[in-house]
Formats: sequence, structure tokens, C-alpha cells
Amino acid sequence: MTSAQGPVQPDAGPPFPSGAAAMDLGGLVSKAWKLITADLVLFVVGYLIVAIILCIPLVNLILAGPLLFGFVRVVQKRYQGQPAEIGDIFQGFQDFGKGLVTILLLFVCGIVVWIPLFIVNLILSLIPILGPIVAFVLMFATMLIVFGALFFVIKIAALSPVQPLDAIKQSIRFFLPNMGPMILLALVTAIIGAIGMVACGVGILFTMPLALIIAVIAYNEYYLPHAPAKS
Repeated sequence: MTSAQGPVQPDAGPPFPSGAAAMDLGGLVSKAWKLITADLVLFVVGYLIVAIILCIPLVNLILAGPLLFGFVRVVQKRYQGQPAEIGDIFQGFQDFGKGLVTILLLFVCGIVVWIPLFIVNLILSLIPILGPIVAFVLMFATMLIVFGALFFVIKIAALSPVQPLDAIKQSIRFFLPNMGPMILLALVTAIIGAIGMVACGVGILFTMPLALIIAVIAYNEYYLPHAPAKS
């Protein structure tokens, strides 16, 4: 199912302090809402297929990259006003190796961050009352920063010729001068995706695609116009 909706034009939002690039977060969410409601079957059924496949043990890590590549490219097509079908999600397998390497590198990044964080949390948990609170705050803040720093990796790798390792470098390089808005963007998309866990988790079939659509639109309207020049 497709619609005749044309490409969404970028808006200029109010500037963030500390030299960060301007980001209209409300505009991004609004455009994502219009995009998903215009092609509800495409995005919900498409994400359902991805979610079912990724629930298969030992398969999820291998297939996550190509499937996410495919879903991101479907979103990009509809964002640009091009037709897309549910089956286009599997076109991500045309870049199977690139998708796999991207996910594996992100997995390694997660492990590298998690191990010292886990050790610190164990130590803090030994401190009565205050320790667990500090541990929780530290874990939440760290994961949010990591999510923000790696936010555009899959979009960069899926929607450009940039290779996985360079996609990580470029995402982090963009994050550093735009830390405030990027952390806010990461937090909002995480909350939107998690909201779907209510109603027995059925809502996630709507909220997770919505979060991914927000991310793709942010890639087009926030990352690309302000991405640092390649060195």
C-alpha cells in the first residue's frame, strides 16, 4: 500500500545553545506522524515482518542489519515521495555483508561500553541506599549518550556509500558538537518506541516504526544539512 504523498520539505528550527545546529524536533515528529499514517499498512506490516524474523534465536544478530537496512530504505523512498512495497524490506539483503558488519560493530561498541559500566555498577551497588540510585542514573545517562552518539550509524550506512566503520566515526563526529539536541532526539525516539510496550506490547508495532521514521527524517533534515566536512 502506497500513497501519493510527496517529499517532506525540511524546516529550520530554533537554534540550540553552545553552537549546536538547529533542530526542529517537533517538526520531525509531526512529519513522521504524517508519513506513517499515510502508509500505515506498509510500515506496520513491514515492521511486523522484521520483528518476527528477529525473534528467531541465533538469527537476529545475523539478519538484523540487512532487515533494518531494508526498512530504512523503504522509509527513505516514501519520504522522497517514491512508491514502496512491503517486499522492498528484503532489498536490504542486497547489501547483506554491509548490514551484517554494521550491526556487529554496533554490538561490539555496546559490549565495550557495557563491561566497565557493569563493573562500576557492581561496586556502587555495595553502597547502601545511595549506591543503587547513583548506579541507575549512571547507567541511564551512559546508555543515552551512547545511543545519541551512534544514532545515525545505520542511516548513514544504509542510505549512503559510507562503509560501516566510517559511519560510526561520522555519527560520533556529528554528535560531539550537537550533543544537547542529539541526546534529546535519542531520548524522545526511545520513549516513543517504548510507549508501545503498553497494551500487551501490541502498540510497539506502531511506535517502533514511528521512532525509526523520525530517525530517517532526522537524518535527512538534521544530519545531512549540518554534517561536518569529510577530512
